[in-house]
Amino acid sequence: MTETLPRLQQWGKVFATACLACALGAATPAFAQKAVAAALAAYNRGEPAAALRLLYPLADRGDREAQYTLGMVLEFGLDRPTEAAVWYGRASEAGHAAAQNSLGALHYDGRGVERDHARARQLYSAAAKQNYPMAQYNLALMLGIGRGGGRDETSMVTWLTRAAESGYDRAAAQLGRLYYEGLGVERNTATAARWFRGAALQGHAEAQYYLGSLMQKGEGIPRNLEQAHQWLEKAADQGHGPAAYQLGLTYEMGLGVAANAGRSLHYYRRAAEADHAQAMERLVQLYESGGMGVAPDPGMAQLWRLRLASQKAD
Repeated sequence: MTETLPRLQQWGKVFATACLACALGAATPAFAQKAVAAALAAYNRGEPAAALRLLYPLADRGDREAQYTLGMVLEFGLDRPTEAAVWYGRASEAGHAAAQNSLGALHYDGRGVERDHARARQLYSAAAKQNYPMAQYNLALMLGIGRGGGRDETSMVTWLTRAAESGYDRAAAQLGRLYYEGLGVERNTATAARWFRGAALQGHAEAQYYLGSLMQKGEGIPRNLEQAHQWLEKAADQGHGPAAYQLGLTYEMGLGVAANAGRSLHYYRRAAEADHAQAMERLVQLYESGGMGVAPDPGMAQLWRLRLASQKAD
């Protein structure tokens, strides 16, 4: 299981809720709910100062939803994470799960507060126990890489599963990766495909790519080249480099589609623009020697060669 740490660090990322509309996720008292909604509307109109005027009185009186929403406006609307942390903290002490998750993210990144992974893990855990899917996902990642405490792959899978079963797409996609690669669980491509499908249906590009790849090979799921192509296109349309590269290969080799040099080159370019190394290498080859309707072009070959070298240096 030695690969779990670098793979999870590379693919998984801890997320705070960046959508202010989520601030109405929990019920607020009738006298405050309209004011919080009005503050959100003001923020969405590009009037954060008006939002603050509505939120400060409620937050001062101890309304935890207003405190959380105030923190969100300060952090994401005004880039004032230190002040945001104060209000997240007050809402967190009152048991507000979303605020606990957001404060955990600030501690994780060291934004506006001291970087403290142990504190972040504690906050994520508190929110996760209240069935807040994003915190369950964040906690799972910390458990998987042993950040802020010891590694616990069993608990990692448990929390990811709970978040995924709640419909959280990032958790479902990450769970699919674990089952696909056999990290923390026994490798099972059928289970991986099931989780990838759940996330793919929600528009998760990485899951769409893996689901399309599994369908193309008939691994863990019946082979269906037409559907595989559709999922890969959905991922590529979101700028997913590996999916675009796979489509380049598909059109070059005629895998379930008519071979089409123009389409192949189109997708290789899209993949290369998304910093996909193999796509860059393929473009270097094509521009050096020609082929697939591409005339030799030493200048373009050198351009992609330099970009590839720069990527490897990074």
